[in-house]
Amino acid sequence: MQGQQHPPSKRCSHTQPSHPCPPSRFTPSSRPPGVAIPREGGFSLIELIIVLAIIAASVALILDRQNKAQESNRSNDTVQAVSYMVSKIKTFYASSGSYSGLSAAVINGMSLLNQPLKWDGASILDAWNNPLGVSGNANAATPSFALSIGGSVNPLSKETCSALATALAAGADVVNVGGSSEVQLNAGVVSGGSVYKSAAGVLTVANVASGCSAANPQIALQFH
Repeated sequence: MQGQQHPPSKRCSHTQPSHPCPPSRFTPSSRPPGVAIPREGGFSLIELIIVLAIIAASVALILDRQNKAQESNRSNDTVQAVSYMVSKIKTFYASSGSYSGLSAAVINGMSLLNQPLKWDGASILDAWNNPLGVSGNANAATPSFALSIGGSVNPLSKETCSALATALAAGADVVNVGGSSEVQLNAGVVSGGSVYKSAAGVLTVANVASGCSAANPQIALQFH
């Protein structure tokens, strides 16, 4: 009927017991079994920890591979630089039949140093900043000279030491490997440590592993 007024509807209230609201379909008391409560957006603390751990592991793996690649390149460059230096020394001293007077300063004066080898004003440094040992003799019957790589300044890793010794053995007459306190260069002859390549040309592979496992490993190379 026109003009008839309806009484206002009574709304439910959570604070007035006389007009309680019906329970929500998502409250724990009314939710059917198996229906999960919708979660607010964002990550839980455990999820963040897991994500951070995965990122940290990935970064560590990438850095490890990068370091190994750099070390491999440094080893390869060292082999090339030493091989070039040895070849030029042999050519220069061939006519005299003696390596008397051969020293780090003489080699630097001959401009035989290629990267990563360098001159620091007093000695030749290898790619790891260890002084490169140099020794020559005046023995007319068996003239020879010797070089050493490695030392205690920045010790070679076992893997790098093994790679260098294996690669350089092809052009050397004798190769000894051991701790810097064991391997010796004297008048163009190497001694001490483990003999990887003997004067007879025999290779003992096991001695590379034992020699390169020593503290501050050093590779001694003898040439004629």
